[in-house]
This record gives sequence, C-alpha cells and structure tokens, in this order.
Amino acid sequence: MYETLAQTILLEEDARVTREVERIRSRHPRSSDAEVVRRLTTRAAWRCAAVGAIASAGEPVFGRLASTADLSFQALSLIRLAQAIALARRRPTTLVERGAAAAAAFLLAGGEAVLRRGAGRAARNALRARPELAPILAALAGGAAAYASARLVRRALEEYLARNPRRRW
Repeated sequence: MYETLAQTILLEEDARVTREVERIRSRHPRSSDAEVVRRLTTRAAWRCAAVGAIASAGEPVFGRLASTADLSFQALSLIRLAQAIALARRRPTTLVERGAAAAAAFLLAGGEAVLRRGAGRAARNALRARPELAPILAALAGGAAAYASARLVRRALEEYLARNPRRRW
C-alpha cells in the first residue's frame, strides 16, 4: 500500500487514474471537462462512502484494523481523485502540488476516521436499548463522512486550479 501511495505522489501520471479519465471521456465524448470532473467525483465519493460504511459497521468487530484499512484506502482514493481532476482539467501537476494533495488527503482521511469512530461510539451509546441498530447507524455516518470528504477534495482542488491555471495540452 505504501509503495502505491509513494508512486501516486512521485509519478506525474498514475496509469489507473489515466484509464479512469479516458474511460469516462470515451463513454461520454461530448462531456465538458467540468462534466468529466463531476462524474469522477461522484464515482470516487460513492466508493469512499461504501468503504467508510463497511469500516464503520465492522469497527466493533475488527477494531483498529478496520480503521487502518479504511484510512489507507480513503487517502489513496482522495489522492487519485485529485490527480484525476487535474488530468480531466488538462492541468499538469508538480511534485510539490502532488505532495500537498497527498498531505491534505491524509489529513482529511484521518479527520474522517476520527469523525467516523466518534459517530460509531455515539450510535452505540444512543442505541443501548437496540444495539443491533448501532452498526447500521454507524455505517450511515461513516459513509456520509467519507462521501463528504471526496466532495470536499473536489471543491478545494477546483478552487486551487481556478487560482493557478496552467495548461499543458
């Protein structure tokens, strides 16, 4: 996992990111760059939400293992989303920009994990009379937090790219 994270930061183009952008462009050839970014973000947000929900529901059983796997997945997904948005906007990125995006993704994924854990504890405490519902509520909260983090990455990156436009193509 760490090797993949390092490659994602150090290499300007990740083959998986490039394939995903090209796949969306080929399926929707008349889409603008903004529409491609919207589709990329929606797909990434739902993937993050699914993993966040599963990790949240499984945390009472798997403990820190669920959080660790979720943190790594979420950070990698958010880094790849940032690269995909830049690629869809036809904007090359520097090593410093990729590193900053990775740092922001780790902070966001870490904050989301803390929020998710807190929501899970709150759900278990609130539903002491019906403890079988706690994993469902925790999964919903974890999924929502992960979904929101992907949307936040898009918004922050769109603002950054609007302030710093550099086109290569």
